[in-house]
Amino acid sequence: MAVRVLHRGEVWRISGARERLGLVVSSDVYNSTAVPIVIVAEVVETALLRDSPLAVSMGERVVMPDRLSSPMKQWFSECVDVADHEVMRRVDRALRILQQL
Repeated sequence: MAVRVLHRGEVWRISGARERLGLVVSSDVYNSTAVPIVIVAEVVETALLRDSPLAVSMGERVVMPDRLSSPMKQWFSECVDVADHEVMRRVDRALRILQQL
């Protein structure tokens, strides 16, 4: 079975405990290792947005940097989008604020 390489900035459909979309926020170096997980921020449809001052708009979807998870790589089924530089810059800023970095 070929090893799937996931890249920072990609939005993937993830199965696992519940189906959801996730924006890969872990580095490409980390993602290319044998570690079986990837760190993602949840992505929801704009209509499902709850009150979050750090939410980042991405077209018809919203990235929720305060909803991080680390699903297994094997649960990633389909790359549905790729975030542009500006979206990733805003996600990075939100993650730094959340972690006081």
